[in-house]
Amino acid sequence: MKKRVAIVGAGLCGSLLAALLRDDFAVTVIERGKKKRPLFDDVDCTTGELNTSINRAEGLGGTTNYWHNALIELDDHDLRKAGIEPRGFAPYYQQAWSFFLSPKELAECNRTWEANRAAVERGSTTVGHMVLPQARYNAWQLANQRYPGGEINVVYGQVDRVVPASDGAAARVEARVPGGVERVEADHVLVCAGGIGTPIVLARSTGLNDGLCAGYHDHPMAYVAKVKLRPDSVLKKVSSTATWSGEIRAGLVYTTDDLKTVVYLRPAIDMRLGSITGPARYILSDLRNDPFSPRKILRLLGNLEAVREAILFKTRAGFRGDYYSVLILGEQTPLPTRGVRLTPGKRPSLNWQVTPDELGSYERSVDKFFAEYADDILERNVLPVEKWDFRNAAHHSGTAHQFVAAPAAPGDTGLDFFAVKDVPGAYVCDGSILRAAGIANSGLTLVALAYRLAEQLRARA
Repeated sequence: MKKRVAIVGAGLCGSLLAALLRDDFAVTVIERGKKKRPLFDDVDCTTGELNTSINRAEGLGGTTNYWHNALIELDDHDLRKAGIEPRGFAPYYQQAWSFFLSPKELAECNRTWEANRAAVERGSTTVGHMVLPQARYNAWQLANQRYPGGEINVVYGQVDRVVPASDGAAARVEARVPGGVERVEADHVLVCAGGIGTPIVLARSTGLNDGLCAGYHDHPMAYVAKVKLRPDSVLKKVSSTATWSGEIRAGLVYTTDDLKTVVYLRPAIDMRLGSITGPARYILSDLRNDPFSPRKILRLLGNLEAVREAILFKTRAGFRGDYYSVLILGEQTPLPTRGVRLTPGKRPSLNWQVTPDELGSYERSVDKFFAEYADDILERNVLPVEKWDFRNAAHHSGTAHQFVAAPAAPGDTGLDFFAVKDVPGAYVCDGSILRAAGIANSGLTLVALAYRLAEQLRARA
């Protein structure tokens, strides 16, 4: 008889793990809902603007129903900060790239990356290499296409906790379903509910019903300026390069006080700041999750400049113009005071604020950008630092750190890297396990970790 695996959450990692393990284990996925509908009322937040209902979603595929498949590797420095030894991790990154791109597509993207690096890397500046494939994927559908096989049982319900094995009884996942509670027994439980959902499940599983799941980090983002570039500026060429297989966006990465800030240029119509201030400045991501919201539609009608610039960005036509908005994303340090707080009788709350030290680092990195490209910038209109209006980027990370066992050796990604300390047989695989992520979208790294975890579990089976 096959051993049983229960997977909490059918998002990016949960979908892939279910498909990878289906032939070696009896796999059950516990997913919150059947429909693709954003979850607007799960978490409170008083420390800053959340990114479109925290960018969470119901249904098989989870947030990838809305995710744009932006693919970036963490560099070796960031991997080590995340607790991952870069040596030996490259094959898992290769598998992650292959999950989304064919070898021909990846080779084309890499050629563009090398050209961008040759064009702009100088001194301490590096290029953030973000690949957006032409095809946007739902992870559940893509994983089943890539790895067809045995049946995957799906249970729809809200997971409350994982009960560890004891006294000869198997571990089980308890989920609220219509009509009561369903208990899914398993030999291994993989918690893949995301950087906010997973710490809540683990806290309740280990008796922490009143306390902080600390160590949260993201890369908060803010528009900080508009610039007019020289017609022949190299920044136009590298900001967005379209290939037959996808789109390559090059961000300029600066490091100050061991924190990274990445500068992206977005096409603009002119030097006015109205389109990069106020609630309409992120209209594309807002409408992706909630396209029929009357409140958001009214916001758009009140800022047609932002709408026009969003269309320029979406069609990539604006990257041939002279005017650009300057968008920054900053690295955060995992802090014991930042995270998801559980309070009896209340909804969990998220604290993700940018600290004064982080803001100072971002400001000095932006100054480096303006100094480095002073010859390319004909005009600039910069917002005062106190008006930099941050929102989180919805790459919620670090919140499972206190629940996860220390690996056998620094950087080791064996089973101990994923294992929950006080729930034997339970493992975590999502953004909550990352101790750091630089300024990179974490999706590609998480897919690589899912391949690694699946390999470890299959070896044990």
